Amino acid sequence: MIPTVTKNYQNVVISTGNIININELGQRKSNEELYDGLKITLHSDPNAERVVVEIDKLHGRVLCATQELNNKLTENGRNEISIGAKIFLNRQSTQCVQEAIDALLNILNVTHVDNVVLAYHPNVSSGVANATLSSTTTAEKSPCSEGNAVTPSESWSQRNGEQGIAELKLLYKQLEQYALQQKIKQLGIADLDAKALQELHSDAEVPPTIAQVNLAACCVVPSDLQEFCKEHELVLNTHSDPELLLPEEQFAGLAPGYTIDWSLRYQVHVRCRGVLTAKGYIVGASKPSPATN
Repeated sequence: MIPTVTKNYQNVVISTGNIININELGQRKSNEELYDGLKITLHSDPNAERVVVEIDKLHGRVLCATQELNNKLTENGRNEISIGAKIFLNRQSTQCVQEAIDALLNILNVTHVDNVVLAYHPNVSSGVANATLSSTTTAEKSPCSEGNAVTPSESWSQRNGEQGIAELKLLYKQLEQYALQQKIKQLGIADLDAKALQELHSDAEVPPTIAQVNLAACCVVPSDLQEFCKEHELVLNTHSDPELLLPEEQFAGLAPGYTIDWSLRYQVHVRCRGVLTAKGYIVGASKPSPATN
């Protein structure tokens, strides 16, 4: 890992920059994209022309190809592009949500993003954690044939219980503050069953307008979830992201001494053409606090 970061910072933020044109990362699973993007950012020769890495010493940030990313974001007007993001939390922390959104806005140099989806899994399923390449399609257009429903062993509510719901509500309330300030235009939530989604929705000051369901765990979207989303006008999308985008043990191999706290994927589309013009990952990590006597 880059020595300056390892020595000097308790907390670091790492940005892969725009990965679209990096050949090694083409058509990869989302967790593989992130792992390889971090590897290129943290372990490449800083003098190599193909990788431009900056160290922001003031904020403890490692930023890859910032100028190229900025060029992609400014080649069209802000009203001509749509910026969406998804946050994956490795632990329950409203501070991590705040750090992730602040880093997103700062690194992309924008005043707002169009939507943010939150993924929070207190008790991660190893099977779902190894899910396939991320995609976002309309739920009703599932690639699975009719009648081939796969019922997960436990729903989000069953696995995480009332404590999980309470934690999720606190995390979501932190996102709501950005929505109330118009820094996020739409809020979304990933992988909830109908029961959990109903509890979150009824308690929200800014209700989610996007719901994602993981088809790696459920090939056909449950009817009660579809009905709830239809009744409350939520856009229902499918995906196949792992529950944790990058587990701690994988990150430890890239950044010894640091623990991953959160990861975030952003995508920038040109509205009129639906063209993906930029895509990247941002990660927050920290060193364990020194033990006190």
